[in-house]
Amino acid sequence: MAAKTSAKKKKRKSKKTKSSKLTPQEIEQRLYRNEVRSIFTKSGFDRVPGVSDKQFVFLNEHTSDFDDVFIYKNVIVLIEYTVRQSSDLGEHLKSKKVVYDAILQNKNSFLEFYGQLFPTFSSARDPLYDNDQTSLVILYCPKNKLDITYKKRISNITYLDYPVLKYFRAISDSVKGSAKYEIFKFFHLSYDNIGENSIRTFADKKQINGTLLPETHSNFNPGYKVVSFYIDPQTLLTGSYVLRKNGWQDDHSLYQRMIVKNKINAIRKYLLKEKRVFINNIIVTLPPETELLNTAGKVIDASTLTKTSHVKILIPNEFNVIGLVDGQHRVFAYHEGGEDDVSIGRLRIKQNLLATGIIYPSDISELEKSKFEARLFLEINSTQTNAKSDLKQAISLILNPFSTESIATAVISKLNDHGPLQGMFEKYFFEKDKIKTTSIVSYGLKPIVKLSGSDSFFSVWNDLSKYELLKGTDQSLLNQYIDYCVTEINIFLGAIRSLLTSNQWSIDKKEPQRILSTTTINGFIIFLRRIIEADKLTNFNGYRKIGTLDSFNFKKYKSSQYGSLANDLFKRFP
Repeated sequence: MAAKTSAKKKKRKSKKTKSSKLTPQEIEQRLYRNEVRSIFTKSGFDRVPGVSDKQFVFLNEHTSDFDDVFIYKNVIVLIEYTVRQSSDLGEHLKSKKVVYDAILQNKNSFLEFYGQLFPTFSSARDPLYDNDQTSLVILYCPKNKLDITYKKRISNITYLDYPVLKYFRAISDSVKGSAKYEIFKFFHLSYDNIGENSIRTFADKKQINGTLLPETHSNFNPGYKVVSFYIDPQTLLTGSYVLRKNGWQDDHSLYQRMIVKNKINAIRKYLLKEKRVFINNIIVTLPPETELLNTAGKVIDASTLTKTSHVKILIPNEFNVIGLVDGQHRVFAYHEGGEDDVSIGRLRIKQNLLATGIIYPSDISELEKSKFEARLFLEINSTQTNAKSDLKQAISLILNPFSTESIATAVISKLNDHGPLQGMFEKYFFEKDKIKTTSIVSYGLKPIVKLSGSDSFFSVWNDLSKYELLKGTDQSLLNQYIDYCVTEINIFLGAIRSLLTSNQWSIDKKEPQRILSTTTINGFIIFLRRIIEADKLTNFNGYRKIGTLDSFNFKKYKSSQYGSLANDLFKRFP
């Protein structure tokens, strides 16, 4: 018995020694790899054993390896993880381009070759799908920021940037297997690319019974149709999308908050206990391709109706086509996977949720869709306590881009992209150690970017067409004004930074000398406003005439005392 105990201790000691030999970069790579693996595992993909980091030579000339391979039915994901610094990523990616091109241009040959080389890969594949019916995705996962130039140059692969990774990590943690539908969309895979749909004929539209409201009764613009219907959660999980802030789609259209895991779990427990659906309806938008048929199977012209009518609603069978405007937690509580999924699985198919759907007109643009959904979401949520300032600012940027608040929001986004404050503002939900933007937008930037007054950038902007901005129609001119504001602020803040120590110009809460906060940044911006109003706008060297600031007592200004800070700094300005 003592011998066995001694052997166990040696084994533990051996493992510990082996782990301690890992370099910091290797430890970081391992932790990063586990983050990505978690996404795919929780979303229902299977990891292929025995292929990670195994080198191969494809077509007798292309040598490479993949860090991981995941499979879901006929979808194969070849993954490259890297924690290299941004400055090294371009060369690393360029070295992979040739083999990536060869694999994607010779997909069937590669799948045959890889299966022969690695039997575990061959056995992990479902024999139901041949190579032609297989979707192959190469996923490049850089932890640090990759220059967009390289993405454009190597555009045939998919990039999982770190903020997007964090987004999918949060989604897969919350809704488990149902996260795969959004992952498919992220991979640009359509409904007929996935699983059995790739080998058999399927109905391109799902038929649902409902009622149609006459256009004259809806009070929406002409062409919009309003329907009420019952729909099973599984269809919604497969076909819906939510314009979540911090998601992977275009920034301008994202406003809804991240899904709340605890809220999902609470609703799921309710479903398991009560075994009944919620009686309040969810609000969705439906694509223009949605068809409405009467009981005889004929297409209905909603504009001719004078009363509510029974209809057959034909919704496209596709991912991300049903806009989930209100009720995302009630829908995603039915998610696939996790505890009690057998019981929830029955409810996911058998139960029906009451939905009100707005069908878009055929000629609507993507921007108009975003504006419509944002306005609708705001109407539903603006009176609720959870409709906070950041939410309203995000929606305002979509609906009213020429408003002072939207201009200020656009400016702070660009200040975060480049300049002395680069990367210091909270942009993503997982960035807990950065500066929040709502107060800076409201109290610092709005007054200085407004399109009036002697204390705003507008008053000193030397563009002959600037008054055209007041019409609120010229987006190009608006972008020029935003760029002008960002440039001037960065010049000013660059001068201020040069008068401080590097320890002071920090947002790290562990740094005792740091001075950057909502209070000081607002104070600096208001100080610049005082300079504009006094007609003393100058250049980098001109701002430096305020003199050294490393001994200035910034810490005595608390909370909202940015006006006092600005006034005291302005007194020092020559």
